Amino acid sequence: MDESADGLHGAGGDEEGAGEALDTRKAEGPDPVIGAGLALFGIFVMGLGGARDLHYVFNAGMFIAVGGAVTFVLFVALTAMKQRAARNAKS
Repeated sequence: MDESADGLHGAGGDEEGAGEALDTRKAEGPDPVIGAGLALFGIFVMGLGGARDLHYVFNAGMFIAVGGAVTFVLFVALTAMKQRAARNAKS
């Protein structure tokens, strides 16, 4: 294996491995962590708004958290559909 300047092995740019990694990334779909992060941020905003009796801030946090949860579920579904399509294409 090649060793690059940062000391990582295998980072030399193997053409065949790079193509497989790109195909795998295309089949994965969007990252659900985006939705989970939004939901967590919304819960944090809800906590801040609730602690200060700022009802509008709490409501905004609730909408952020619900939007993050919907985004998370949507991204998981899209990822599953893309992986299923890639698996069926291989077969």
